[in-house]
Amino acid sequence: MLLLASGRVVDISTARSKYHALKQHGPAANAGHRALYGLVDIIYRLRDDDGEPRRGWTEYDYIFSGHTLADIHQADDWNDDDIAELQRWAAQDTQRIRIETARRRLIDSQQQLSVKHNLSAQSLYSLLRQRIEVMALSRASAGQWQATLHNMQQAGIRQEEISWSGLPRFLSRQDAGTMLTKQHILDAINFDNIRLELSTEQIWGTNGGLNFKEVAQRMPHQVVYRAALKLDASCHCILRYVDNTFNYRVGVIKTLDHEHQMAMNRFWFALDPYGRAISNDSNRGLYFDNSDAAKNAANNHARHTIGLRSGSKFHTRFDHLTLYGGDNYREWIVSLPDYPRIFYGAHYMDHNVLAHIRTTTRHDSQGRKLLFIEEVQSDWHQHGHLHGYDNSCWGKIANAPFKKEWPALATKLMLIRASQNGYDGIAWPDGDIQETRYSQDLNAIKRHYDDEIPRALNRLGKAFDCRVERTGIETRDPWLNLVKTKNKWRVSDGQGKFETRNKYDSREEAMAVLHRHCKSIQLSVSAFFINDSLRRQIAEQGLPLFGETSFIKD
Repeated sequence: MLLLASGRVVDISTARSKYHALKQHGPAANAGHRALYGLVDIIYRLRDDDGEPRRGWTEYDYIFSGHTLADIHQADDWNDDDIAELQRWAAQDTQRIRIETARRRLIDSQQQLSVKHNLSAQSLYSLLRQRIEVMALSRASAGQWQATLHNMQQAGIRQEEISWSGLPRFLSRQDAGTMLTKQHILDAINFDNIRLELSTEQIWGTNGGLNFKEVAQRMPHQVVYRAALKLDASCHCILRYVDNTFNYRVGVIKTLDHEHQMAMNRFWFALDPYGRAISNDSNRGLYFDNSDAAKNAANNHARHTIGLRSGSKFHTRFDHLTLYGGDNYREWIVSLPDYPRIFYGAHYMDHNVLAHIRTTTRHDSQGRKLLFIEEVQSDWHQHGHLHGYDNSCWGKIANAPFKKEWPALATKLMLIRASQNGYDGIAWPDGDIQETRYSQDLNAIKRHYDDEIPRALNRLGKAFDCRVERTGIETRDPWLNLVKTKNKWRVSDGQGKFETRNKYDSREEAMAVLHRHCKSIQLSVSAFFINDSLRRQIAEQGLPLFGETSFIKD
């Protein structure tokens, strides 16, 4: 939100990006940042009766100005000072991130992305809950419980875990002398808002199956009636994905009543070609927890009723940013799907991506199978660290958990993944590999790989006699890297000394060039191997959500 000197309260929106793109016959999804300005609307924030700007939580708090960032200089009702102030504001990194989200809605031929969920996030437990469960204290006053929480922090429970559990807020609402049982305290612990989800993006419809396109349309009353979706007057059905060939549709229930049971965007539905709601076999109802489950139901219905084949493949948009060699490239997304604030990063289409991890499968010099972490990043916290967190309105960089622990959290999830899938351990390159890859100094990023991740894993592994150690993997000298632009490939050193003129049509052609110019080496990397004791811990109890202490005795 920006308050201009003229008194206007303005913001930007990418909601109509596809509309503008079709109207202009462009730009393409891989266009430069400035080319996106024509797709980004300037919107006016309305004011309440007391003159204060509305909170900006719904579409009813705004009206479109009729101008985009690209043509605001032509607006007759804007003065030069306001235009200059808007342009300065739009050039800031926070707004640049929001402008980049215009890419997600550009063209109808854009392949629909879905996700494959992974169970690793379910293997994380709360140390706070575990600590309270084994306490001898069974009943105490609210004031005594507050003191107990303070003592727990001194004994190793992370303050961040205590804060996000909701316990401090719960206890602050009680009179200091109110007596509460241990069960009252356990019932008050609630991490639902920061429930983690680990997933990988997939492209649907590549081998047959339904090919959903993204839309945003309110369903007419008669269509809702035909689907037998029994809703009250405060609810609306919004179509979000449509298969134009077979007329399967997927949508979500929306309501402006924040106290309504359907207010959390977790009530998805799927319609068959005749507009009838497809039932959820798992609960015999008509609603699904997420869009992926609803699309799966539509695909299953199409397979059983019209014999349509379904198929998908993993998305590999950043596979050029890896060391030479390795198999089974994957891009992992760690997200907070139920978090009440929204953040969109520049790397992935999904919202509330807390961190993303890129991995390959490799073997070290002793033949041990490694889940190799090529890179781990957090757009959310890296931008929050640079520009600050602000919960005042939508579009800002919202506050979020794991501010300092996100590298360790991502590594724990990969450790669980490795243990559950027969790997001997995990490994990752030193920070200077990232600097070579991006041809710039990355001191903060280097600390993640060289200091923070090893320190966290050593703390985690201490009880199991596991430590970070060095091992070697076979690769090629990383002085050259692949560069991917508009589905074309080239090879460059990032310094301007070596760069292929040709842009190759396939990754394999570019890799052949890299193979010719980079010698084979044994690269020393950090590794953390999983012994039987740690593997048993992961299988039977999991790993702590916050921190690295496996268990704290009373």
